[in-house]
Amino acid sequence: MKNKKQILSILFFLATTGTVMGQNQTTPTVQIPDSLQILDKDPNFTTYTAAGFDQCWAAYPGAQLVDVRTADEYAKGHIASARNIDVKKETFLQEADSLLDKSKPVAVYCKGGVRSRMAAKQLLSKGFMVYNLQDGYDGWLRYQEGE
Repeated sequence: MKNKKQILSILFFLATTGTVMGQNQTTPTVQIPDSLQILDKDPNFTTYTAAGFDQCWAAYPGAQLVDVRTADEYAKGHIASARNIDVKKETFLQEADSLLDKSKPVAVYCKGGVRSRMAAKQLLSKGFMVYNLQDGYDGWLRYQEGE
C-alpha cells in the first residue's frame, strides 16, 4: 500500500506544472493549507507536516528531495527518488553545491526532523530555496500508513 501511495504522489508530482527560477520563488500551483505548515524559528524556510510536505513537493515540478541521514540509515529505507547527502559530513555543503540545482527547490528530511533543520539552515546560507519535513522519515512512514 505504501508503494502505491508513493507512486501516486510521484505521478501527481510529474503531472503538475509550474516553475521556480533562481531565487525568485513562485506561488505553488497547489494551495497548501496553513494547518499543514509549521511555523519554525527560522522564518527563511517552512517546515511542513507530512501531508503538507507531500503537497508542497507535488506543487514544485523538479523539486529535489534530499535525505540528510547517514548512508546506513538511507540504505534501510528512504522516500522514493530521494538523494542522500549526510548533513553530519564535513563535506555536506560542498556535496550539496555540486549535486543540487539552486534554481529548483530542495525538500529535506532526516529521521525525526532535527538534522533536516540543520541542513535547511546550511542550504539557505548557500542560496537554496528549502522546505523541511516535520518529524522526518518516521513521520512520513506514519503518514503513509495512515492513509
